[in-house]
Amino acid sequence: MSESGWENVRPAFEKNVVYVKKYIKGLGIDMGCGSCPLLEAMYHVDMSPQPDCEAQIGKDDVFFVADATRFVPTTDADYVFSSHMLEDLPTVDDIIDCLLHWKRMIKVGGHIILLLPDMQGGRYPTVAEGGNCSHRIDVGKPFILSILNRLKGLKLVQTDTIPLKESETIDVVFERIS
Repeated sequence: MSESGWENVRPAFEKNVVYVKKYIKGLGIDMGCGSCPLLEAMYHVDMSPQPDCEAQIGKDDVFFVADATRFVPTTDADYVFSSHMLEDLPTVDDIIDCLLHWKRMIKVGGHIILLLPDMQGGRYPTVAEGGNCSHRIDVGKPFILSILNRLKGLKLVQTDTIPLKESETIDVVFERIS
Protein backbone atom coordinates (compact mmCIF):
# COMPACT_ATOMS: atom_id res chain seq x y z
CA MET A 1 0.00 0.00 0.00
CA SER A 2 1.22 3.50 -0.80
CA GLU A 3 1.61 6.40 1.61
CA SER A 4 -1.46 8.19 0.23
CA GLY A 5 -3.75 5.24 0.94
CA TRP A 6 -5.62 5.58 -2.38
CA GLU A 7 -6.19 1.84 -2.42
CA ASN A 8 -8.72 2.39 0.41
CA VAL A 9 -10.47 5.22 -1.44
CA ARG A 10 -10.71 3.50 -4.80
CA PRO A 11 -13.46 0.91 -3.99
CA ALA A 12 -15.88 3.56 -2.63
CA PHE A 13 -15.08 5.85 -5.55
CA GLU A 14 -15.63 3.10 -8.13
CA LYS A 15 -18.92 2.16 -6.45
CA ASN A 16 -20.14 5.73 -6.98
CA VAL A 17 -18.88 5.85 -10.58
CA VAL A 18 -21.19 2.93 -11.43
CA TYR A 19 -24.18 5.30 -11.19
CA VAL A 20 -22.82 7.61 -13.92
CA LYS A 21 -21.03 5.02 -16.06
CA LYS A 22 -23.47 5.29 -19.00
CA TYR A 23 -22.34 8.91 -19.55
CA ILE A 24 -18.62 8.07 -19.52
CA LYS A 25 -18.00 7.43 -23.21
CA GLY A 26 -15.51 8.86 -25.66
CA LEU A 27 -12.86 11.46 -24.91
CA GLY A 28 -13.04 12.50 -21.26
CA ILE A 29 -11.39 15.02 -19.00
CA ASP A 30 -11.19 14.36 -15.25
CA MET A 31 -11.13 17.72 -13.48
CA GLY A 32 -9.58 17.97 -10.04
CA CYS A 33 -8.67 14.28 -10.04
CA GLY A 34 -6.71 14.49 -6.78
CA SER A 35 -5.60 11.08 -5.57
CA CYS A 36 -8.38 9.10 -7.24
CA PRO A 37 -8.51 9.72 -11.00
CA LEU A 38 -11.29 8.44 -13.22
CA LEU A 39 -9.49 5.65 -15.03
CA GLU A 40 -11.67 5.93 -18.15
CA ALA A 41 -10.70 9.57 -18.80
CA MET A 42 -7.85 10.33 -21.17
CA TYR A 43 -6.97 13.72 -19.69
CA HIS A 44 -6.49 14.39 -15.98
CA VAL A 45 -6.23 17.88 -14.50
CA ASP A 46 -5.34 18.92 -10.96
CA MET A 47 -3.56 21.91 -9.43
CA SER A 48 -1.93 19.85 -6.68
CA PRO A 49 -1.92 16.21 -7.70
CA GLN A 50 -1.26 13.52 -5.15
CA PRO A 51 1.85 11.38 -5.76
CA ASP A 52 -0.09 8.22 -6.63
CA CYS A 53 -2.46 9.95 -9.06
CA GLU A 54 -0.18 9.80 -12.06
CA ALA A 55 0.80 6.23 -11.19
CA GLN A 56 -2.83 5.11 -11.53
CA ILE A 57 -3.54 6.53 -14.99
CA GLY A 58 -2.85 4.72 -18.24
CA LYS A 59 0.38 5.16 -20.18
CA ASP A 60 -1.45 6.90 -23.05
CA ASP A 61 -3.25 9.32 -20.74
CA VAL A 62 -2.11 12.90 -20.27
CA PHE A 63 -1.81 14.59 -16.88
CA PHE A 64 -1.90 18.39 -16.59
CA VAL A 65 -0.90 20.27 -13.46
CA ALA A 66 -3.36 23.11 -13.93
CA ASP A 67 -6.35 24.91 -12.44
CA ALA A 68 -9.40 22.81 -13.40
CA THR A 69 -11.60 25.93 -13.39
CA ARG A 70 -9.49 27.58 -16.13
CA PHE A 71 -7.98 24.67 -18.06
CA VAL A 72 -8.51 24.82 -21.84
CA PRO A 73 -8.09 21.56 -23.75
CA THR A 74 -6.88 21.45 -27.33
CA THR A 75 -9.89 19.43 -28.49
CA ASP A 76 -13.59 19.22 -27.60
CA ALA A 77 -14.34 16.46 -25.13
CA ASP A 78 -17.30 14.13 -24.97
CA TYR A 79 -17.50 14.57 -21.21
CA VAL A 80 -16.01 16.34 -18.23
CA PHE A 81 -15.95 14.39 -14.98
CA SER A 82 -15.32 15.82 -11.52
CA SER A 83 -15.50 14.17 -8.13
CA HIS A 84 -15.68 16.12 -4.87
CA MET A 85 -14.15 19.32 -6.28
CA LEU A 86 -16.84 21.97 -6.85
CA GLU A 87 -17.63 22.37 -3.15
CA ASP A 88 -14.05 23.59 -2.68
CA LEU A 89 -14.62 26.69 -4.83
CA PRO A 90 -15.04 29.90 -2.83
CA THR A 91 -18.47 31.12 -4.03
CA VAL A 92 -21.64 29.99 -5.75
CA ASP A 93 -20.75 32.28 -8.66
CA ASP A 94 -17.38 30.51 -8.98
CA ILE A 95 -19.17 27.15 -9.20
CA ILE A 96 -21.52 28.46 -11.90
CA ASP A 97 -18.63 30.01 -13.84
CA CYS A 98 -16.72 26.72 -13.60
CA LEU A 99 -19.67 24.67 -14.89
CA LEU A 100 -20.22 27.08 -17.79
CA HIS A 101 -16.49 26.93 -18.60
CA TRP A 102 -16.65 23.14 -18.64
CA LYS A 103 -19.72 23.33 -20.88
CA ARG A 104 -17.63 25.10 -23.50
CA MET A 105 -15.12 22.23 -23.36
CA ILE A 106 -17.59 19.55 -24.39
CA LYS A 107 -19.44 18.88 -27.60
CA VAL A 108 -23.18 19.51 -27.89
CA GLY A 109 -24.71 16.31 -26.56
CA GLY A 110 -21.72 15.82 -24.23
CA HIS A 111 -21.98 15.57 -20.47
CA ILE A 112 -20.67 17.15 -17.30
CA ILE A 113 -20.62 14.38 -14.71
CA LEU A 114 -20.29 15.31 -11.04
CA LEU A 115 -19.91 13.35 -7.84
CA LEU A 116 -20.51 15.65 -4.87
CA PRO A 117 -20.66 15.18 -1.11
CA ASP A 118 -24.33 15.30 -0.10
CA MET A 119 -24.01 18.00 2.52
CA GLN A 120 -27.56 19.30 2.11
CA GLY A 121 -29.03 15.80 2.24
CA GLY A 122 -27.39 15.02 5.56
CA ARG A 123 -25.06 12.32 4.25
CA TYR A 124 -21.93 14.43 4.69
CA PRO A 125 -21.11 17.16 7.24
CA THR A 126 -21.80 20.74 6.14
CA VAL A 127 -19.21 23.51 6.03
CA ALA A 128 -20.38 24.78 9.45
CA GLU A 129 -20.07 21.26 10.87
CA GLY A 130 -16.45 21.11 9.68
CA GLY A 131 -16.72 18.00 7.51
CA ASN A 132 -13.71 18.90 5.38
CA CYS A 133 -11.49 21.95 5.80
CA SER A 134 -11.32 22.56 2.03
CA HIS A 135 -15.11 22.79 1.57
CA ARG A 136 -16.53 26.29 1.06
CA ILE A 137 -20.07 25.70 -0.28
CA ASP A 138 -22.72 23.29 1.02
CA VAL A 139 -23.75 21.20 -1.97
CA GLY A 140 -26.50 18.70 -2.58
CA LYS A 141 -29.58 18.28 -4.73
CA PRO A 142 -31.25 21.53 -3.46
CA PHE A 143 -28.11 23.47 -4.38
CA ILE A 144 -28.05 22.04 -7.91
CA LEU A 145 -31.74 22.82 -8.41
CA SER A 146 -31.18 26.38 -7.14
CA ILE A 147 -28.54 27.17 -9.78
CA LEU A 148 -30.15 25.44 -12.78
CA ASN A 149 -31.64 28.62 -14.26
CA ARG A 150 -28.13 30.14 -14.40
CA LEU A 151 -26.63 27.23 -16.33
CA LYS A 152 -27.61 28.30 -19.84
CA GLY A 153 -27.09 25.61 -22.44
CA LEU A 154 -27.05 22.80 -19.87
CA LYS A 155 -29.88 20.42 -19.07
CA LEU A 156 -30.00 18.35 -15.89
CA VAL A 157 -30.38 14.71 -16.97
CA GLN A 158 -29.62 12.80 -13.75
CA THR A 159 -29.31 13.58 -10.08
CA ASP A 160 -29.02 11.71 -6.83
CA THR A 161 -29.43 8.12 -8.00
CA ILE A 162 -26.81 6.77 -5.58
CA PRO A 163 -28.80 5.11 -2.77
CA LEU A 164 -28.78 6.97 0.53
CA LYS A 165 -27.60 3.96 2.51
CA GLU A 166 -24.71 3.23 0.14
CA SER A 167 -22.79 6.49 -0.08
CA GLU A 168 -22.17 10.01 1.23
CA THR A 169 -22.11 11.16 -2.39
CA ILE A 170 -24.72 12.36 -4.86
CA ASP A 171 -24.37 12.16 -8.62
CA VAL A 172 -25.29 15.01 -10.97
CA VAL A 173 -25.17 14.85 -14.77
CA PHE A 174 -25.73 17.76 -17.15
CA GLU A 175 -26.02 17.49 -20.92
CA ARG A 176 -24.83 20.29 -23.17
CA ILE A 177 -27.82 21.28 -25.32
CA SER A 178 -26.41 24.40 -26.99
